[in-house]
Amino acid sequence: MKLDSISTYALSNNLRLNTANLQRELIDAQKEAVTGRYADIGKKYGYFTSSVVTLERQVQYISQIEITNSFAENRLSTMQVAMGSMIESANNFIGQLTAELNGSLDKSLLQTIGQSALEELTSAVNTTINGEYVFSGINTDNAALVDYQSASGAPAITAVQDAFTTAFGFWAGDPAAQSITPAALKAFIDGPFMDLFNDTNWQSMWSGASERGMRSKISTRELVETPTTANAEAFRKITAASVLINEFANGQLKPSTIDQLTNSALQLMAENVIELGAEQAKIGTVEKRIQNANDRMEYQKSILDQQLASLTDVDSYEAATRLNQIVVSLEASYAVTARIQSLSILNYL
Repeated sequence: MKLDSISTYALSNNLRLNTANLQRELIDAQKEAVTGRYADIGKKYGYFTSSVVTLERQVQYISQIEITNSFAENRLSTMQVAMGSMIESANNFIGQLTAELNGSLDKSLLQTIGQSALEELTSAVNTTINGEYVFSGINTDNAALVDYQSASGAPAITAVQDAFTTAFGFWAGDPAAQSITPAALKAFIDGPFMDLFNDTNWQSMWSGASERGMRSKISTRELVETPTTANAEAFRKITAASVLINEFANGQLKPSTIDQLTNSALQLMAENVIELGAEQAKIGTVEKRIQNANDRMEYQKSILDQQLASLTDVDSYEAATRLNQIVVSLEASYAVTARIQSLSILNYL
């Protein structure tokens, strides 16, 4: 018979290996108890770990789209607020001009009304988020509307004044402007003046906006585009009406021609209010599409989360029980190790 050698070293070494294994298991057990997930998915499923990775990637992808959707919603909401401000300003403009038509038609007051409308319009159209102009489409670094009353508006001012001078042979402040009839002024407004706001002139003198709006992927299969930019007809008409009063109301036009000027500006502004409302409706439609997409993705993500949880989540009670068992075993191992290390033949000599 052969007897294996027994020594305190052999016993201590075996216990050391066992303790090291228990310590590793303790780390995994603590992680599972805290996170509620398997500590090592690869060890748990092996080859089928790819199924878990695919599910996690899908959930992350949906979450990322939801984040970008929040940016798009913020942009559209900001545009709605700005357009609401424009409509309010336009209605004030209409109310003030209507009151003047029924009153004394104070020229300087009319000009002040035009200046105020331009300032409010410029502020609203040039609304920004994080330094990006929301009404500039993809040209987010460009101002959606030039500040007519600043240096950047100089080309537009020159073009407006030149158009009037070319049409009548003198400027509105010239005493000869008294000879301009209402019909002649209306022909100028409907013709040369409004031509200043056609596609070519609008983009070269008035606006830095693009025709195309910002595009956003709002779901795994759906792409939307911001439906309005400063190139829309509504923005041109509100600008034209404001400039019309600002430039010509305080000139030398006779009262009947001033009436025509005021009525033309009122007509443009009234049309603008209707068209701005239509643009708001377009934005509202896109906002609803994003909301619906978010609802669908949230439902889809909840299903994926359930599938993922069935693969990765541990039973909390089982995890806690296993952790307690490992702690008890580890404490016992420490105690035995201490006893073995205290053994020595010297104690028996």
